Amino acid sequence: MAQDVYNSQYGNVKYIEKDNVALLTWKQKCSYDDYRDTTLAALNTLQKHGNSNLVIDARNGFEDEKEDVEWGFTILLPAMSKTTCKAVVFIMEVVNDIEEEIDMWTAEFMKYFKVHKVDSYKKAIDTIS
Repeated sequence: MAQDVYNSQYGNVKYIEKDNVALLTWKQKCSYDDYRDTTLAALNTLQKHGNSNLVIDARNGFEDEKEDVEWGFTILLPAMSKTTCKAVVFIMEVVNDIEEEIDMWTAEFMKYFKVHKVDSYKKAIDTIS
């Protein structure tokens, strides 16, 4: 059963109990408070549900402002590293125009977590199971 934790025009965060994951689905590009509110909802979900992992569905947009990247690297990821999350999975299209952006985040996430890139939710769950 999935529970909506956060929903806006930019993103949705759900806790999916059967898979023990926080699923962050980006709906469109956003920045500043809209970006931070969505990612903080994912952080709160990881904090609330022990040993859960994070799945980020980036198929509908995932680009960041420079200030959001700095905030993510200095505030968000260190806070996430204090949770019991062990893996982060990016769901992406096979061919996309955000590869460079994802690679930058992957490198930073890898300081704290195992990171995988897949093209479907099923593969994301299979990867972390």
